[in-house]
Amino acid sequence: MMEATMTKTEEFIANVIEQRLEEPDTDIYATDCLETCKSVYQDAVDAMKKAEEDVKAKDYYKANLDISAMTTDIDTCNECAISIYGEDTEFRQFDNWIQGVASECLEKISALTK
Repeated sequence: MMEATMTKTEEFIANVIEQRLEEPDTDIYATDCLETCKSVYQDAVDAMKKAEEDVKAKDYYKANLDISAMTTDIDTCNECAISIYGEDTEFRQFDNWIQGVASECLEKISALTK
């Protein structure tokens, strides 16, 4: 699940964020937001990699922390995207999907600790 999530996140960075950064009419505020999103989504991918390693090592507490960090990173982007783009379909759909994945991961990790 994590591999697919990392891939889809990297695709979102390349296909949505990078593309919007290249648009000539992107203003300074949108550029700052998109750069923030790019950075925090890359941090989220790193957190996913760490969580995956933690689960393999049976360090479920740390995996839980890594997934929680991932959701914080995602929220950071979501807040600025809403302030710049309003209800943007691409950002909203991606945010809903990745928040769902994070919630499912936390549930699975929690089940492993019982």
